[in-house]
Amino acid sequence: MEMGKPNEHHKKLETMVGNWSGEETMHPSPWCPDTTKAKSRVVTKMDLDGFFLVTDYVQEKDGKVSYRGHGVY
Repeated sequence: MEMGKPNEHHKKLETMVGNWSGEETMHPSPWCPDTTKAKSRVVTKMDLDGFFLVTDYVQEKDGKVSYRGHGVY
């Protein structure tokens, strides 16, 4: 049996591939009662033979990492 190949839907995910950075406004929440600013970096790549988009997110506040995330689409 031959392994399937990514289709046009998988190809659409490629538009999000790249290294991204910017400033965020963090609105009040149970973890932080005040509105604050944070810097974020996102590194996104296609993986597993083009079937999945994998993203790694890092947020920094006051020069320290305050949150990390990992996503698979």
